[in-house]
Amino acid sequence: MIITHLFKPLSALTDEELMQRIGSKDDDRAYDELYHRHARRLMGFFYRQTGGNEPLAADLTQDAFMRVWTARDRFSGTSFHTWLLTIAYNLLKNHYRHSEHEKDYESFAVQTLEEASDNNIIDQLDQQAFDQALSRLLEKMPPESRLLFSLRFEEDLTVPQIAVVMTVPEGTVKSRLHILIQSLKQKLKSS
Repeated sequence: MIITHLFKPLSALTDEELMQRIGSKDDDRAYDELYHRHARRLMGFFYRQTGGNEPLAADLTQDAFMRVWTARDRFSGTSFHTWLLTIAYNLLKNHYRHSEHEKDYESFAVQTLEEASDNNIIDQLDQQAFDQALSRLLEKMPPESRLLFSLRFEEDLTVPQIAVVMTVPEGTVKSRLHILIQSLKQKLKSS
């Protein structure tokens, strides 16, 4: 039996296939590929969750990837991204519990991992100007994108609820939300 993912270039492998290589062969190159795919995004997540503390966000990012390496044999083969975010979430919980920032921990516990608002944009613009700029951008977007935005941010539906409403998998909802948010952030920053 030939295992095809052993002969593909690393960049063509899925995250899960890379984890198989890391778990079975301690493959440093596969680990590096995963790191390069996810580190920047994870750093941004930690940066937002720690109130813009860049050194702490960098430390937490490194800790998360160290845990990926040390737990490589416990990866179940399901979604690597979900597994990585679970590690990140637990690192943040532990950080807040073991620090003197109980207020930070309480506010973090209330937030969800799907939180997509970028407080830096809101801080730069007053609320009315932000709302007007956002409304203009949403008017120019395709109806499906406007609906997705409305379901998540106006109706406060969760990702699973949106998946039911739109009859698409949850992963599709998450990726569409991510693309939508990134697009809106970029356009708001440039306006």
